[in-house]
Amino acid sequence: MGEPIEPVGEVLVLGQSRAWPTIAIPGAFVGTLVLVGVLFDRVSWAGLLLGTASIVLAFTRWRNAVLADDIGLLVRGRAGLRRSYAWADIERMGWVDAGMWRGMWGSTLTVYPRGGPYDVPGPNSSVNVGGIWRPAHRHLADPMPALLETHGIKTLSDD
Repeated sequence: MGEPIEPVGEVLVLGQSRAWPTIAIPGAFVGTLVLVGVLFDRVSWAGLLLGTASIVLAFTRWRNAVLADDIGLLVRGRAGLRRSYAWADIERMGWVDAGMWRGMWGSTLTVYPRGGPYDVPGPNSSVNVGGIWRPAHRHLADPMPALLETHGIKTLSDD
């Protein structure tokens, strides 16, 4: 367990957290609440608490990433790099938005592993592999479709 995990072969970044939007949006919200509190002598403690909690959460998850190498999926989080599922063990996978407004609150890589019909997790029961704060619009090419086709994995919408 204490051994560091090393990627094998080419490493692709499937998704990586971006800190600035997840800090800037709650930061602007908290700043506005403080300004309103100073100007009108009225403070929303619940709003300040939620905004501060969002900023702390963003700082703890700003290095999260989901990577892919020749063996399978890798997840980088607070505890470091860990191996998740091998390609041969995955039946379906894809990104699921974690909240409203097209994933403003982040996305989760959802995997349906191979197995029997009653296995949990299994082909009828998903597991969330890694969560990231992902931008709504991607400017780079998405490596996921080519990766799924290479390893014979279905998308979440395939039957």
